[in-house]
Amino acid sequence: MTRAVVVYRSEYGATQQYAQWLAVDLWCDVFDRRSIRLEDMQEYDTIIYGAPLRAGGKVLGCKFLRKEIEMLGDKNLILFTCGISDPEVGKNRRLIQDWLIKNLTDEVLAHIKVFHLRGAIDYKQLSGVHTIAMAMRKRTIARLDPAERTPEEQTILDTYRKTTNFVDRDAIRPMVKYVLQLSIRGIGPNAGASHLVDD
Repeated sequence: MTRAVVVYRSEYGATQQYAQWLAVDLWCDVFDRRSIRLEDMQEYDTIIYGAPLRAGGKVLGCKFLRKEIEMLGDKNLILFTCGISDPEVGKNRRLIQDWLIKNLTDEVLAHIKVFHLRGAIDYKQLSGVHTIAMAMRKRTIARLDPAERTPEEQTILDTYRKTTNFVDRDAIRPMVKYVLQLSIRGIGPNAGASHLVDD
């Protein structure tokens, strides 16, 4: 059996919730990224990193993946992003894939398995910077021809200034199954890494 750890960065709680559920289902350790050193991750065979996917495609903490891959390259590496876009929509999956290509290096993408989970947004909890960023994003999208908007952009308009929660415990099942298969079958690092977004 391989030994797994869940490491996460969370801004408003959705990513942290998924990380904690994963730790329960996989019977493994879980840490906020800021509370664990890279050296401490060496004792694990499988490292699951969770991070928010901000509007516009920025993955929080992707610098951790870009810069530290050489030390973690012999591990089974899994990334789960958390955003309000619905990954079941084909255009959204392709958009997320494009964002990941921009955020991460070819080396990282060759070593990692990616899942996308839906998160939550509560405008009352947003920081001032994020509130301004979302207002600017909303204005830009509103100027677009509705026929030209992506599903992700339409979701931003539909949920603007609303409390919206898409967090779903069942959404982690494919990831749990994947990690358990790594353990049961003794699959080595990088297995299935060619899929940027799980179908």
